Amino acid sequence: MNRITLSILFLFLFGSILQAQNKKELIAQVNSLNTELEGVKAELLESKKNEKISQARAESFESQLKGLEENNAILLENLNNFTGQASQRQDKLSGVMEALRKKEGELKFINDALTSNDSISLLVLTNFKQTLGENANIKVESGAVTVIMDNSTLFGANPNGVILEGAASDMLNKIAGVIRANPDMAVTLEFHTDDANSWENVYSQAAPVAAIIGNTTDVEAERIAVSRKSDMVKSLYIKLHPNFNLFYLRLRQNMKK
Repeated sequence: MNRITLSILFLFLFGSILQAQNKKELIAQVNSLNTELEGVKAELLESKKNEKISQARAESFESQLKGLEENNAILLENLNNFTGQASQRQDKLSGVMEALRKKEGELKFINDALTSNDSISLLVLTNFKQTLGENANIKVESGAVTVIMDNSTLFGANPNGVILEGAASDMLNKIAGVIRANPDMAVTLEFHTDDANSWENVYSQAAPVAAIIGNTTDVEAERIAVSRKSDMVKSLYIKLHPNFNLFYLRLRQNMKK
């Protein structure tokens, strides 16, 4: 009986010990699970926090990207506008440069013509001096080479005469030779007279002079002009000067190029 009782007590105690041990293990497991749960919760909170941060960053990046795209579109539009304006300015600049080139060509033509006229005038002056002698009354003024002959040399004692003296005819023939050597030059017979109101006498005296020059040099009538000028001393100014009509015609043709 005692053995049975002891056995029962032993079994009861052993069962109690096992139950207590199992309970302790269960509590330990529960605590461990709670710890793991807290860790998981912490990780979950951290993950949610990181997710919010990542989402905020993503939204920020998206906003920045949108801003960059808008700025890029504005820059492209400005670039296109600038390119268009630059092209227009280039076209205008090309037009201005072309106009300047044309003007430069015109100025060069005029300068070359003036330089050529100066050279020709010097050559004509030299020819006149060689032909008429150093004592001849010759002057250069405004690009024209002028030989001055007084009326007494031309028409003798009669200042209003129309018949040339022999010496005058010889001198006019020499002058005509120089004129013939310069076909691009125009000729003006400028009569200085104290009777500025009378053209009739001027034309009468110009006729024999023009006849010698024209017949000797085969000069077209268009090349010879007659003018008069009021002066107390009657004389004839034979002017050999650039053909301005021809000059302006060539200049106009040059401007059309």
